[in-house]
Amino acid sequence: MKSLYAYFGLLNLHTIDSPGHSLYQIGLMDSLRQTFGIDQFDFFSYYPEDLQKTHSESGSRMYPASPIGNIFERYKDEMVHDHLMLDETLANITAKKYNLLFLKARFRNLSTLQKKWKDAKAFELLIETAIHVGYTKDQIIILDTDLSLPDSFSRRYGASVTIRIPSIDFPGISNRFLLDCVSVHTANYIRDRNTVFYGNIDTSSYKSGNSKNAILGEALSWIANSENKLIIISKQKDLDEWTDTADGILRNNRGTIWNALESSLVMLNITKDKYDTVRFIPARVYEAMIFGMIPVSYNFNFLCETFSFSNIDDLVEIIKYLNDCEPEDQKKAYIHFIDNYCKYIKSLNQWK
Repeated sequence: MKSLYAYFGLLNLHTIDSPGHSLYQIGLMDSLRQTFGIDQFDFFSYYPEDLQKTHSESGSRMYPASPIGNIFERYKDEMVHDHLMLDETLANITAKKYNLLFLKARFRNLSTLQKKWKDAKAFELLIETAIHVGYTKDQIIILDTDLSLPDSFSRRYGASVTIRIPSIDFPGISNRFLLDCVSVHTANYIRDRNTVFYGNIDTSSYKSGNSKNAILGEALSWIANSENKLIIISKQKDLDEWTDTADGILRNNRGTIWNALESSLVMLNITKDKYDTVRFIPARVYEAMIFGMIPVSYNFNFLCETFSFSNIDDLVEIIKYLNDCEPEDQKKAYIHFIDNYCKYIKSLNQWK
């Protein structure tokens, strides 16, 4: 069976300046494949078509020729049939060539309005075309990957589409993809003593209820002044605030980001308070596990109490412990987190 996967981004290590979570998309797509019995996907991006053509995949590979890159490449080759533009995608939907449509939810925000991108418009057009030609509610699956769908969406489309939340309704990455990645890292676990924070720090432009917890600034400040080097991956405005105390990587330098994740020890996860409330696992935790990092999270006891903290003192003890570990004990810490994650997923009856 072939389905459509629509996403706000590209799968390759492109350099378009936008947020997003491209480095866990292969694992998410394989989770859809595993959960819904999919064979292959056609891929559609909400990015403007001129940018897609400028940053399209070239050559036979999309990912670095490293052990983890080889896993990404193999899964991509198995899953992705074609990368389509909007007219082709609409034509295929109209011809009912797909058994299921997986549409990453889009919504209008200040950033995309400023850039004059029409991603939300394309998202709505895909939905309305599918409804018009007779796709049923259970065939149009809206993926809310960051709990950001407005209530107005449900009022408008709720009777005609199915909304699913990765990590709550099904795993955010497939178990087989995760375990393939884990096997690579545990075979040779050597890590730089770096802590990575990947995401926006200034969330003042976010809609109400979507800002990160206020402890973020204090946590970053302590790490920046510790023996554990801090790497911040974000937009230029945020990096400018931390030039003197942290190594910065612009969020569009995805090749450099890949290298940083592949070599660093800790991923700092401080995010929206509602994620803990509903036990939603964000993309950064999945990316950390995929790349062999240990996620250290604010108020995520449900996932792994050992590497969850509720105050700065707890964070200090975790980071100091990991800094003092030799590579073999760091590997044990990584496996400890993976084991706790697997137990949690099994408790939800999501582990296949």
